[in-house]
Amino acid sequence: MEELLALVQTLQGQVAALTAAAAAASAPVAAPAPVAAPAPVAFADTPNVLEVDDLIDYSTKRGSAIYEKGIQALDDKALTDGFSMTQAQTVVFVEALQNKCTQMGWNQGTKQITSFINREGKTVDIIKNYGQIDEVTLKQQCERFCKPGEADAQSRAKQNNTMMCACLSKTLTADAKAKLLAHRSDFTFDGVEYAPLMYKVIMRLTTMDSVATTQSLRDNLQNLGTFAATVKGNVDKIHAEFDKNYSQLLSRGASVDDPIQILFDAYQVVSCYNFQVYIGRQYEDYLDGKLTLTHEALLKMAKAKYDWLVSKKKWGAKSPDDEKIVAMAAEIKSLKGQLKLNPKLAKIADKKDEDKKGGKKQNKKDTSNKREQKKDEAWKKIPPKSGDPKEKKQGDYTYHWCEHHMAWTVHKPADCRLGKKHKEEQKPAIRANSATVAAAAATAVNPHYAALLATLSKLKDDE
Repeated sequence: MEELLALVQTLQGQVAALTAAAAAASAPVAAPAPVAAPAPVAFADTPNVLEVDDLIDYSTKRGSAIYEKGIQALDDKALTDGFSMTQAQTVVFVEALQNKCTQMGWNQGTKQITSFINREGKTVDIIKNYGQIDEVTLKQQCERFCKPGEADAQSRAKQNNTMMCACLSKTLTADAKAKLLAHRSDFTFDGVEYAPLMYKVIMRLTTMDSVATTQSLRDNLQNLGTFAATVKGNVDKIHAEFDKNYSQLLSRGASVDDPIQILFDAYQVVSCYNFQVYIGRQYEDYLDGKLTLTHEALLKMAKAKYDWLVSKKKWGAKSPDDEKIVAMAAEIKSLKGQLKLNPKLAKIADKKDEDKKGGKKQNKKDTSNKREQKKDEAWKKIPPKSGDPKEKKQGDYTYHWCEHHMAWTVHKPADCRLGKKHKEEQKPAIRANSATVAAAAATAVNPHYAALLATLSKLKDDE
């Protein structure tokens, strides 16, 4: 009976469940809740410029991310080891900081910290035009967001200022930080560092902002052609030198007269023939008014041509005239062995060769007994009488009368060098022909070589 009662209860529960399911299925279906329309997305170039005028909530994950990004050192390959406050890195440093300001929104909105009005009433960007506003004027305008109690002392502008100070400090090398520390009072007031003023001091120490420096920068641009020669026409280095001086002049509010002509003059020093031909065409079109140019466009054109020539292994090509000179010089070198030297020069050359090889050296006279030497030399000058033999024994040596030296010598007349020389001089046609060939070849290749031959001829006349 207990088992039957339990089974009945189970069946009753299943029936009740089926009844409830059937009732729910027959009931009318409720309409779905309306879906809310998506909120419009605010446009921003980078995440950090969203709500660029609003105070950053550092208690949130997004607020902390903005701060960590802002205080990072400037990201540039040329600044991997930091900014050492040298003019060579100035262009890269300024450009990197400009990019950082744009990414972080430091130069945007009502809370920006890079735009100021100088004494002339002109609005200047402190990053690019740091030389166009004095430090006193800049300090007064920075007080708006740096000085306690001022209008934006607790706003996004103050937060931007703090991040920018940390970014600049982290970008400097250890030596640069030590150099800047000596001038800390120029940008720190009431315990607060003024970021725009800090940047202004960094650039002052880097470029030594003065009238003399401005003139020096102008001189550097005017001497760009000389610089091009020192770097062997490397276009990348020429452009880097131009950018360094040109950008610093503009930052001081100075003008540059005809930067296009400055660049063309520097390009003329480049030794690559292919590059010269290309730039020459552009220069002619520019002078004829067929080509409208800015110096930025000219820089891009020259850079593109330089890169192409290097990639195609056509950089450094010689002009056809240069190649002819090289070929003719090689031909003259091959003819060198066929041209006979003047006998007097040949004798000198032979003597030098012997000295170099440690061979025969000129005998030095024994001056220990001059009287005996004079007696010995006197009889050698007395010629044999008519019918007398031209050979005689004297001491341990046999002497022969040499009609070429007009003296008694140990060598035979047939072996006399002077006699051989006289025979050579009896062949003027051969010698004249050799001299003519040499002179013609030398004059065609090198006027200096022609002058050398003229000198040799004069030596022959003097002999």
